[in-house]
Order: sequence, then structure tokens, then C-alpha cells
Amino acid sequence: MPIIEVAGLEKTFKTREREAGLAGSLHSFVAPRYRERKAVKHISFSLEPGEVLAFIGPNGAGKSTTIKMLTGILYPSGGKATVLGLTPWQQRRQLAFHIASIYGQKSQLWYHLPPQDTFDLLARIYELDMNEYRKRRDFLVEVFDIADYVRTPARKLSLGERTRCELAAALLHKPSVIFLDEPTIGLDVIAKQRIRDLIGQLNAEEGVTIFLTS
Repeated sequence: MPIIEVAGLEKTFKTREREAGLAGSLHSFVAPRYRERKAVKHISFSLEPGEVLAFIGPNGAGKSTTIKMLTGILYPSGGKATVLGLTPWQQRRQLAFHIASIYGQKSQLWYHLPPQDTFDLLARIYELDMNEYRKRRDFLVEVFDIADYVRTPARKLSLGERTRCELAAALLHKPSVIFLDEPTIGLDVIAKQRIRDLIGQLNAEEGVTIFLTS
């Protein structure tokens, strides 16, 4: 049974058009006009447990919008989707305990705190058993080789170091699916390859399903 199943998924954004000048602004206020823009156009696919999907396309192709629908952040304009048998935008809370997501432009690490403090907070949010959490945390610290800076405030870390810590944070609760929205954006070639290797390793060793955009 597919772990992710998408059929005819669409997302249309409605934007308000503004006219130039004072008279135009007044007219737009009294009788607003809207323009529709399709960000995602009728896509269908399925993903089996343990598979890795690279979702590739140019800027504006709807990659991030698709991930936001599959994680329940956005409601679609049409179509259907299930992740782990759940409808993301209707059952977002239940789904959150079984998936993880990383956005290249947005950090889940507390900027002024060490990553380990963020890990401790996430353990409580996900209601993890503390003994199991500590074992999992120590395992991920070793796998991602972040022991030297896991107690350093996130604001003092390089982008590559923060990305490794982001991945470790996302995997604390042992998600079945991880969504990665351009996780290597802004990294140099060596750091990008290291992150790709780590992603491949966690897929091979833990069987986590990976949805990656680039």
C-alpha cells in the first residue's frame, strides 16, 4: 500500500489586482478585481514505503506548495492526497507525530539556543519517553557528527552545521516520512554532498520514506 498517494492535486492562489494612482486605489477598494494563479496543476503520483522521491523543477513550479499540502499546511483547491492513510489538511495533528519536514529557508532550531535545547523541547512536544529520547538523541548526534557544536547557540553555527542539526531534530521522533524542501540550498558543493550522503544513509538504515525537492 502506498505511503503517499496523490490524485489530481491542484492549488490555485487568488491575488488582488491594484490599479495605479489614487483613483485606481479607490476603485480597487470599492470594486476589487482578482487574478487566479495556478501553483500546482493536477498532479498524480504514489510513493511506496522506503522509497526516495526527488521532486525536481524550476522556481515557481509548485514544489514547496506541494509539500505544504502534503504536510497539511495548505488546503488544496482540488484533488485528493493521503499520507500514511491520513488526509493531511484534515488530520494534520495526527499526521505530525509520524512525519517530519525541513524547509531550506526556515529553521526549526531556536536561534539563540544550542540545538540540544531544541532537541529537548521537541522531545516534549512529541511526548517521547525521556530514556528512549536520550538514546535516540545520542545516536543522531553520532550519525550526523554534531557532538562538537550541539551545545553551541544556533546563531553561531555555519549553514552546513545548522542543516545537520536540523536533520537530527527532524528525526528525533522516528518519522515514517520526511519531507525535505531544498535542504541544501546555499551550501557549498562539499557540504551538499555530505548532506545527500546522510540522507541516503538514514533511508538505507531506517527505511524512512523521503520526499525531496530540488
